[in-house]
Amino acid sequence: MSFENPTRLRLGMTGSFGGKAYRVAGRSVLGENEAGGTYYWNEFNLETDTGEAATLVFDETERSSQWRLFTLFDPEYPMTAEDAAGRRVGDRLNLNGHDVRVTFRGSSCVYSVEGKGPEGEEVGTVAEYFNAEAGSIMQVVSWTGEEVEYYNGVSLTTGMVASAFGLPQNLGGAGSGIFSSLSGSGSDSGSGNYLGVTKFLVLAVSLVFILIVFGRFSCSRNHESGPVAKLPAPPRPLEIGATGTLFDKKYHVTGHAVVDIAEVGAHWEQHEYELTDDAGATALLACGGEPGGADWICFEPFVPMISLTAKEAAAKKVGEPVEIDGYKGKVSEIFLSTVEGIDGDGISGLKTGTVCYGLRGVNEDRTLLARWNSSGIQYYRGRTLPAKKAAAGFANAK
Repeated sequence: MSFENPTRLRLGMTGSFGGKAYRVAGRSVLGENEAGGTYYWNEFNLETDTGEAATLVFDETERSSQWRLFTLFDPEYPMTAEDAAGRRVGDRLNLNGHDVRVTFRGSSCVYSVEGKGPEGEEVGTVAEYFNAEAGSIMQVVSWTGEEVEYYNGVSLTTGMVASAFGLPQNLGGAGSGIFSSLSGSGSDSGSGNYLGVTKFLVLAVSLVFILIVFGRFSCSRNHESGPVAKLPAPPRPLEIGATGTLFDKKYHVTGHAVVDIAEVGAHWEQHEYELTDDAGATALLACGGEPGGADWICFEPFVPMISLTAKEAAAKKVGEPVEIDGYKGKVSEIFLSTVEGIDGDGISGLKTGTVCYGLRGVNEDRTLLARWNSSGIQYYRGRTLPAKKAAAGFANAK
């Protein structure tokens, strides 16, 4: 077994989760015995400048690569180590007002530590733990001796982790790309069924969405929806390689795509550009967020600590409130997007023909963009500016 780092994350890198800036302080390789062998995974120790800590877990299985982010919490109803040791799979418990069920029990051992590990962790440290879940809630209770620790967990896509650290979307490991596989439970046991059900629900909702958007049937019993004329994209306003400044940040145009956008009552094409700053972080520039739109929106990717699942996003309706990670607004659009063509480096690894479903939220200051398909969901926060002003800031604009 090699303990080399299988990802592109490196010690000292900085990234943002839930509005907090973290630095990768260390990496540990942990393992546990399963079916006569040892199963290994990587844990990245993240720290803020104020001393807060989080654990980013990279778990590579035969089926997919999974990322999860865990943060410590103080339970309202704490347990002793003896209480925790007595829990079995299927047991129910309530740590902070939420009823959860134990889904997995295990024992981990630290095999390697690079840099600074979490406090008290060193090679050879053994800890008992169990996972408890209910819906989107994921909790882990871990104990060594008499000390018990409690963690809240959230599953992340590969794209979300890459965006958080300003890295290329392919972070390494099987299944990497613009979207990684939707993560299941903390254990390998049963996760296949969870994945299948999740994908089925997302695809089922998406199919209904497609039928409504393209007018194949009407929700009214009195008439059929007529076809919506497609508005073609205008001439491309920027060229690959152009440089410019938006909101006091210098960017290079590294990728371009023509994207087909369809929503109820509207159908148009728009230009989207991937912008890269001098530090390698990316942004998404959407030229025309609505049919014939004269405004551009510069979106920056972000990773919310707690977010909507693809299924929850697909269930939203125009006008409903949307609140994610401190952002509060109302849903302004639900749409279907299809990448019709790309050049340069493309848009965050999207390929021609990629289909995503999308949601936009608006408030007085920012535009929220969520895009998802059956494999995952990504989030962006954007600011709007007039097209003429934005284009004037770029050299080599067409």
